[in-house]
Amino acid sequence: MAQSRSTQGKRSSSSGKRSTSSNRKTSSSSSSRARSKAPQPAPKSTFGDYFHAFRKTRFFAPVACIVVLTVLVLVDLLIAWNHYDRFFKILGFELLIAGIIWVIGLVLSFGESTPAQGE
Repeated sequence: MAQSRSTQGKRSSSSGKRSTSSNRKTSSSSSSRARSKAPQPAPKSTFGDYFHAFRKTRFFAPVACIVVLTVLVLVDLLIAWNHYDRFFKILGFELLIAGIIWVIGLVLSFGESTPAQGE
């Protein structure tokens, strides 16, 4: 009886090994199926992808400011049609509007100050 128990113990342990080997076979067959598939082409990068990546960098604010100012000056030149007095009047008016908006934003930001942590 002692021998039958030991053989049963061996059988149970060997049956456990068989199940793992069968699992290995199924996993290897599934991995071979995955390998047989054609590789997916990488998605093409678009201008939007590059723009969103650039927008997260430190250089976005100065570059955007330069681009906006350049477009604004070019539009003013286009409107003025080579009359420089008209160009400077339009540009001065735009600078006054930008200054007024900046002062209003500055005044509004004073109301949002947080109290000191020690108080």
